[in-house]
Amino acid sequence: MFNLRLLTVALIWGINFSVVKFSLRDFHPLSFTVVRFGLAALFLFSLMLLTREPFAIDRRDRLPIVKLGFIGITLYNLFFMYGLKYTTAANSALLISLSPLAGALIQAASGRERLAARTIAGLGLASIGVILIVRSHQGEMSFSSSALIGDLLTLIATISWAVYTIAAKPLLEKYSAISVTAYAMAAGSVLLLPFSLHGLIGQSWSGITSGSWSALGFATFIGAGVAYVLWYQGVKMIGATRTMAYHYLVPFVAVLFAALFLKESITLLQIIGGIAVLAGVYLVQSKNHQSRSS
Repeated sequence: MFNLRLLTVALIWGINFSVVKFSLRDFHPLSFTVVRFGLAALFLFSLMLLTREPFAIDRRDRLPIVKLGFIGITLYNLFFMYGLKYTTAANSALLISLSPLAGALIQAASGRERLAARTIAGLGLASIGVILIVRSHQGEMSFSSSALIGDLLTLIATISWAVYTIAAKPLLEKYSAISVTAYAMAAGSVLLLPFSLHGLIGQSWSGITSGSWSALGFATFIGAGVAYVLWYQGVKMIGATRTMAYHYLVPFVAVLFAALFLKESITLLQIIGGIAVLAGVYLVQSKNHQSRSS
């Protein structure tokens, strides 16, 4: 019932949350981001070369891939980073985690998919589980006027990720997941570069510790390179909505990782939330899932 590739993605991204948090002690956020995705794109192109994956992209598909990179790499990271600056960690964690719900609503509103009652129930249950986890781990969520700008920016980031996932489906019918990911990541990194110049110039490269370099390596090659390809493989195999549902597992994995390796306590509320998330994702993956085009 569960997809092993996407469970692996949830595991990687759950761990990656703590890894990135650790590395940002030494890195400027945007310099870290542009280096991470630029190197990840080179890594994927190298894999394509080694596996003799075709590099050719039809002329008419080049702009859609650039748009994909702009939405999923450039816009998502800019709005996420600046959103976090102007809102609380709890608000940010909650809004980003609700991207599966945003994606499902976009799919339904655009007529791409008719959501079954079981899918709606699963998304709702998983959303409640995420709220419980975030509230217990990050603290109280406060949607006040002072955090409004940050919340709106983060919400745009959430929608950007949903669109990045959905918009890839037509391209994935023609090209491999690694090819679409590599080109989109390269385009997004180039478009992100002008916004990152200040951070790159002001970055104290000599002051970066070996631990932070290692964290960058994990975030680049595993958290971006491997996980993003597996994510698009999921979209290709089971569709956008069912793939995005696995994003609900990320905060639960992050909490478990923090408890196991960072010695943070795990609460009953987090356990209940985790069970709700697992049950919700299971419902979305049900064989009774019906759609016109997932």
